[in-house]
Amino acid sequence: MDAYSTKKRQEDGILSMALNAPNRVQQRSLSASKLEGLKQESEMAKQWHKKAADDFILTTSNCRGLQKDTKESRVWGGPDYRHVPPRDGQSSEYKNQLQALQRIGSEVTAKQEAIDKAMQNDYRQVRNTQPDTTVSSLQGWLQKYGSPRRQAEPEERWRSTSFKQRRL
Repeated sequence: MDAYSTKKRQEDGILSMALNAPNRVQQRSLSASKLEGLKQESEMAKQWHKKAADDFILTTSNCRGLQKDTKESRVWGGPDYRHVPPRDGQSSEYKNQLQALQRIGSEVTAKQEAIDKAMQNDYRQVRNTQPDTTVSSLQGWLQKYGSPRRQAEPEERWRSTSFKQRRL
């Protein structure tokens, strides 16, 4: 959560009560670590794409060279082969990167499952919460949670305001 959102939630009377509850802190830390995993996965995917694009250029030139060599093979004397074999260890580099991407993806999935489980527990806790019986009037509610910062004014549209009585 950014600083602005944290400040606004701390200022709010109702939201501030559950802002730093242990389950909320755990959910925020899981979400932050999931976000870091997604950023890391994105960076690895960009590197993978760059490497694959470089290898694609080499493979394309090899294919074109082999097509020319196939045409020249019908001519007397045979072709002068242009094929360049792939580097040693190239496939192992791809396998290692693919395994790393899969590992990070499984970590992100596990973190998302943990977030979902924590949210389900939170929803269950909220559903099982009994209503607050200490507040029985609007004055009691305002005393417990604070009065609203914006007050109703006649100049402000879309808000309920009390006007003078029209009849006696």
